[in-house]
Amino acid sequence: MNGKNFPDVPEHIASAADEAYRCRSINALRGAILLARGVVEATAKERGIDKGMLHAKIEALHAEGDIRGFTKEAAHELRYLGNDMAHGDFVNDVDADDADEVLDVMTEILSEVYQGPARVNRMKTKREGQGQTSNRSQIPSASGTG
Repeated sequence: MNGKNFPDVPEHIASAADEAYRCRSINALRGAILLARGVVEATAKERGIDKGMLHAKIEALHAEGDIRGFTKEAAHELRYLGNDMAHGDFVNDVDADDADEVLDVMTEILSEVYQGPARVNRMKTKREGQGQTSNRSQIPSASGTG
C-alpha cells in the first residue's frame, strides 16, 4: 500500500491524507493514525469549524450535514485512538488492523465532505452542458404545468 490520491480535497489536506497512507505502507502505524486524526481536524477547520476540541469539531461536521451519523461515530473512534498517541499514551500497541480502520474512516470523511459533492457537481455540469434533463422534468404534472 503506497500513497493515495485525493483529487477533490484541498491540497494541504490531501497531501496529509496521502502521507498517512504512505506511513501505513511502511508500517509506521502510529504515524498513519496521528496523521489521519490531523486530517479530520484540518477538514473541520477548512469547513470553518475551528472552535473547541476535536470532539466538538466532529459533532459540528455532522450537525452541518457534512458527514452522516455513523461516520460521526467512526470519527470519534478514530479520535479516541489518535488521542492516545497525540498525548503520549503509547502503552497500548496499535496493529495494522487499527491503522487500516482509521485510514478507512479518514477516507470516508474526505469522501463525504469533498469527493462525493465534487463528483455530483461534475456529473450535473456534464449533464447540463449536454442539454439533458431528468426524466422527471419531462413528465407533465397532474395540473398540466411542467
